[in-house]
Formats: sequence, C-alpha cells, structure tokens
Amino acid sequence: MEGNQDLLNVTGRIHQLVEYGIFTVDELSQIQSFCRDEISRLDSSGFIEREEINWGAYKIREQMTGDEIDEAMARSMTGEFNNSDDIAEIYKQRLDISYEVIKDLFGSYQQMKIFIGANEKRLFFLFEDETEKKYYTLDNNLRKEEITKGEFDNYKTGYNEGLKTVLDEHIRLHDPTTSNTETFMLRNTFYDMLNEQRPKYPNLVISFNPAIHTSDEMFEVSCANGSSFKASYKHRLTFIMILGYYQGKDFVGIQGRGFYDRNGLCPPGC
Repeated sequence: MEGNQDLLNVTGRIHQLVEYGIFTVDELSQIQSFCRDEISRLDSSGFIEREEINWGAYKIREQMTGDEIDEAMARSMTGEFNNSDDIAEIYKQRLDISYEVIKDLFGSYQQMKIFIGANEKRLFFLFEDETEKKYYTLDNNLRKEEITKGEFDNYKTGYNEGLKTVLDEHIRLHDPTTSNTETFMLRNTFYDMLNEQRPKYPNLVISFNPAIHTSDEMFEVSCANGSSFKASYKHRLTFIMILGYYQGKDFVGIQGRGFYDRNGLCPPGC
C-alpha cells in the first residue's frame, strides 16, 4: 500500500484503536469534527496563530553562557518583533523543529549553524552539511527535507531581500556600519530534555519564537582566529526556544526551561 506515510501511520493507529474497541462511534465523531475544523482553518485567510506565552513560567537562558533573562525581558524581545508594523505578518509565525529532526541531527552534531531563509509565505530554517555537500530544510516537518543548492540559495535570498532588509534598516538607525542576523547557532542544549519528555509527549517539538534583542549590554564576541571584541546585540533578530507538544487542536508549551541565542548570532562574530 503506497501513499503519504504520515497519513498511513495516523489512519493505521485509528484503525487499530477501533479494532481493539478503544475507539467507538463517539471518538470517531470527534475525529470527524476535528478534521472539519482543521479544513476550515486551512481555508481561512486568517490562518496565522500566535498564542500568548506566559514567560513567567520559564527560566530563559542564553544557550551557551547560561545568562538568564527575566519575564519582562522575554516579553520585551518577542513584543519588539511581533508588534512591529514594519514586519509582515507572514514572518511572525512560530516555527518548530520536531523531535524526530533533532534526534537525527544531534546524533552527529553538538551544535549547528542554522541559516535563515524565506519565501513568499514564511520563514525557513536551513542547514548545510558541508561534509556531504547536502542541503536541508529543518522546520515544520517530521524529518529533515533535502533540497538542492539552488533552492537553498533561493531561500536565503528570500530572507535577505525580504525580512532582513526591514531588520537592516532598523538596526542601521543605531549603527550604520552593521547588518542584521543571517544565521544563528542551535546547540544540543535541549537534547536530553527532549529524550526525557518523549515517552510522555509523542508530538514533541522545539518551538522557536522570533524576537529582537533589546538589551543595551555589551558582550565579548570571540572570533575564529582567537581574537575577541566587545559588541552589542541590541536590535538583532533571535529566537526564544521552548519545548512543547501538539495535543488535539492545541500547541501546549512545557513550562520550565527555555533558551535563546545571542553569542551564536552572525553578525557580529562571523
């Protein structure tokens, strides 16, 4: 039997539960209603959804240094992005990287450079395997998806000529010599946490919430040649990351620890 394997897995589980007498007509009616609602949601022009996150329920730390930000700072950073009239709504969606993709990636890497891409619909997270000379999209999927070098470059161009131009204009009001983020680092900070939670939450993801650094603080930036310099990350794009899972119609954040990237942003430090 051929077809979409994810669909076959879902329908196979439903069939199994019916066979075992665990699902009855009532449960199947709920599934039918759920599917109708999802079709309506896909057909709606207002498909973008952003749940309000209670940042007070999380301890948000920089993923390399462990520097913690408080609830007010997390709200300030996400609000700076989501409340901007200059940033198109298509860029304000939450992005996920699924447990399946993370497990695949961190079987080989301790940290990865993620390129930011975009098309006319949304942002993308991109990865270049320099050893194998292969290119992938990582987000909003149950497996990393291989793409061509041309597609990889087109996604990067879509970001550089789209959202990044808006972010560049904003940051250059404060520092005319710089430009905004093109890549960020994803470290294996969440990996053990994901493995701990996986038995309980099968639809587990890392949720990436776009944000803008708002702190004036200066930080030490290390270069590949061993030198370092002081720089501010203010006005730079980043993502605040939390764990969550899908349950019915809802995305449920797992309260506790969260992380964001600062020291891995490029620029500065490219």
